[in-house]
Amino acid sequence: MPTIEVNYNDLQELVGTHVPLDKLQEEGIMFAKGEVDEIDGEILKLDMKDTNRPDLWSAEGIARELQGRYGEAKGVPRYKTKKSDLRVIVDPGMKSIRPYTVCAVVKDLHITPDVLSQMIQLQEKLSITFGRNRSEVAVGAYDYHKIKPPIRFMPVAPDGLRFAPLGFSEEMTPAKILKKHPKGLEYGHLLKGMKKYPIFIDADDNVLSMPPIINSDHTGKVTTSTRDIFIESSGFDLKFQLPALNVLVSALADRGGTVETVEVSYPDRKLVTPDMNPRKTSVNADYANSVTGLGLTVKEMCSLLEKARYTAAPKGKKIDLLYPCYRQDIMHQRDVIEDILISYGFNSIKPSPPGIVTRGGMSGMARLSEAAAESMIGLGFQEIMSYILTNKDHLFRRMNTGEADVVEIENRVSANWYVFRNWMLPSLLDFLSRNRHREYPQMIFETGETVLPDREAETRSVSPVKLAAAVSAHSVGYEKITSVLDAFLSGFGVKYSLETSGHGSFIKGRRADVVSGKAVLGTVGEIHPVVLNNWELENPVAAFELDLGKLMKILEK
Repeated sequence: MPTIEVNYNDLQELVGTHVPLDKLQEEGIMFAKGEVDEIDGEILKLDMKDTNRPDLWSAEGIARELQGRYGEAKGVPRYKTKKSDLRVIVDPGMKSIRPYTVCAVVKDLHITPDVLSQMIQLQEKLSITFGRNRSEVAVGAYDYHKIKPPIRFMPVAPDGLRFAPLGFSEEMTPAKILKKHPKGLEYGHLLKGMKKYPIFIDADDNVLSMPPIINSDHTGKVTTSTRDIFIESSGFDLKFQLPALNVLVSALADRGGTVETVEVSYPDRKLVTPDMNPRKTSVNADYANSVTGLGLTVKEMCSLLEKARYTAAPKGKKIDLLYPCYRQDIMHQRDVIEDILISYGFNSIKPSPPGIVTRGGMSGMARLSEAAAESMIGLGFQEIMSYILTNKDHLFRRMNTGEADVVEIENRVSANWYVFRNWMLPSLLDFLSRNRHREYPQMIFETGETVLPDREAETRSVSPVKLAAAVSAHSVGYEKITSVLDAFLSGFGVKYSLETSGHGSFIKGRRADVVSGKAVLGTVGEIHPVVLNNWELENPVAAFELDLGKLMKILEK
């Protein structure tokens, strides 16, 4: 969750009315889905709880929410735009490098130190948190008067030009920036393997920036003397770029800036950005009451939504709504209902006892997973937790196997997290590869869900719970890992045998199926050198993986 800092006096000025600090601490920041972590003089350090609301990650965004609750500014904020003469031309070569950009100009700003600090903070939070560490979104701001239009967004060879990156006086090539500049060292992996790098450059061949790495020192330095700003957001999907741009532009508009649109020319189309018009949605009052249990009237709901910066128009039991251009999180009625509850106040909801008596407890699988974890810890292993989402490269290519059917996310937003894992060992090898600098031996395990396609199941998939363990050391092999497996299964009183079998992830002759009765519980063996090389692991690894669901059936007999 993002942590931000705001100046209390600056926030009060933006809200337009006095909100006592204790009131702000007790309820005000909660309206903006955050809480006060620390107060240091005039600076409030805030923990923002919603990663889907980047519009709240600045003093301007918080002030909008407080205006609706404590001030007179009800309903959707309105932002006027003018058409600028600026044009940004996207080179066809950008399609395979960093294909999209959206842009804006904000003029007539009075940039105080507070305004500058909030702009920089919001720009960074948008790029790092919302933009997934600049991989999906990288936002840049520039002194507009140092730019000669049109601007080109184009590829350049690693040694194709030279410019001074932000904070440096020395001109460098893009390749040298990746090797010498702190931001190049930090984010250079985002351009790894590319033959050309993305560049924003103006008509006089002055470089604006090399996204997602660094701005130029000439145009990319915004100060308290700057009055007009050019803003761009670049990445791989417009559904990230457009809201990121609107969030930053609306914050500067709230500071008194005049927003001007920019024509972005792609090889196959043109975009005019930003689009600051309100969006439309609706909510059914009966459905809202069935979800909240509050029994509110349509009029009461409309009043609460107006405080949450919607414009509400009741039509019988349906409420037609306009919501602000910087909101990208409204996808279902429940998103609107959440804002009704926030305006109503969670602390104002009276609890009611459930109508039936139920007795809770751990499921059999949860108990087995807990017992399995305790057993592995007793054997000297360290428990890890990894994501259930991964990618095909990790599951198959790096594991030296052919592709199998897996459950994928249809409208994926990331190249790294779009497939549900169908086995656990790739997660453990990924963990080991990220901890190569740590002390050896490394003995790790994990229990967790995997997901397999199953057309007969109601959800078209099943989720077996598995246990995987791995040992990485200067000297480790099949004998070591099978002795661990034996100790683990013996602890549960399970009789088993090892039947030699082949698998691309394991060394031939050093891999076996773990069989108990007629059930194949899992696999055990020594990881193949090709797999170790794919994960950049220098030390040998031995591992096993068991299906805890099959193990539980044996224990229940």
